[in-house]
Amino acid sequence: MNRFKNILLLICFLSFGVKAQTTTITSLQNNASQSQKNIAIYFCGSDWCSLCNNFKKGFLSNPKVDSLLKNNYVYYMADFPQRKKLQKQVVLLNEALAEKLNPEGHFPKLVITDDQLKIKAVIFQSEAFEEAYLKLENKSKK
Repeated sequence: MNRFKNILLLICFLSFGVKAQTTTITSLQNNASQSQKNIAIYFCGSDWCSLCNNFKKGFLSNPKVDSLLKNNYVYYMADFPQRKKLQKQVVLLNEALAEKLNPEGHFPKLVITDDQLKIKAVIFQSEAFEEAYLKLENKSKK
């Protein structure tokens, strides 16, 4: 009887209580608008792009940069892996963002936009750390 009750509770929980949270362009924009922050979108190929991995290790993972991104931006990683499978909704979002903000397909690329997705700055892996950080810091204020 206990086992039956647990299975029934699990079915109810899965049916009514669990919704997958999905990110959309609109949700990124609304979040940025409500929090009065700009959006930072990192375009990368996480499982094949060595420049992306170097940019992540050398710039994005730096404690100063990481803190700035977490506290002052709505941050999103638009990943385009070759071996790893992403959910269809994530793939569609990443492709839509790339079409609008990275049509050339440059990797790695960090794009700073306002809440209307108007580009305010672009940071490439080839930029010096201090130059890239100052650009990121200056655009953190709306």
